[in-house]
Amino acid sequence: MGAFLPLAAAVANDRGATIATSQPLIWQFVGYPFEAGPMIATLCACLAVRFYVQQTGREEHRWTVDLPVTCLVLMFSAAAVIRLRPDPALALMIGTGLGALGAGIISIALGWVRRNLPGGETPTPPAAPKPDEDNAAGIGRALRSLDVPPNP
Repeated sequence: MGAFLPLAAAVANDRGATIATSQPLIWQFVGYPFEAGPMIATLCACLAVRFYVQQTGREEHRWTVDLPVTCLVLMFSAAAVIRLRPDPALALMIGTGLGALGAGIISIALGWVRRNLPGGETPTPPAAPKPDEDNAAGIGRALRSLDVPPNP
């Protein structure tokens, strides 16, 4: 799953002693590098929240509905880590927040598509044709004639 950076590098100080420094573990997914720690933190937090949500709804066969939402939320969480490269604490918040959002991601994405992609906006109803001046005057006269009582 990707290239690994060295876990420790030796650095010499002015007294000749070496100091070991650690580097984060970098994984890659389809060519995108990311740190392993934040990705694991995000996905675990997201799964924990989705499991909690599933347990609070005691309906039978809930996983058949919740499983696609959980997969979608996990993909969004992984994409956020790849894009933002957060530290582990922020990664936990991303996973928890997106896991709690759940199916709300679908409506947010739908709104984004409608705003940003051509043809995605909801069609507006056509405007009513405006009558010309003579037609409007004729309709007004006909309506006023209805209010006049007939002569005996």
